[in-house]
Amino acid sequence: MKSILLIAACIVAMGFAVASCRFAPSPKLGDTVASSVFEPADTGLINKKTRAKVADTTIVADSVGLYYIGSGSTKQFLQLVSYPSRRDTTVYGKTLHIKVKGSAEINNVVRVKYYLLNGKDSLVKEVEQVKFS
Repeated sequence: MKSILLIAACIVAMGFAVASCRFAPSPKLGDTVASSVFEPADTGLINKKTRAKVADTTIVADSVGLYYIGSGSTKQFLQLVSYPSRRDTTVYGKTLHIKVKGSAEINNVVRVKYYLLNGKDSLVKEVEQVKFS
């Protein structure tokens, strides 16, 4: 009889222990976050960076016919990125057999020859690596 009462008392105590964790007060921080987190940004530094970016937008003459091979190239398409500025990107389809002279791996500088399809569309038919000495 004592063991039954002891087991029942343990079960009730465990129930209170589990329930007490659920009803524990949760601290609501509200406005207790440090004010250093909410300091305004240094506008002088931001303005200095924007002026530097505006000054950096100089006109860069890209080399005609020279491209980097972009990382978006697949088996069907060739992504060409303008050389040397890397500002413009074009994607061309490939012909069935492409002649490759040198290496045509990603980020190599290449010269590309096109095949005119239907008088409107262009496909890449030859890729030649350009080596600068």
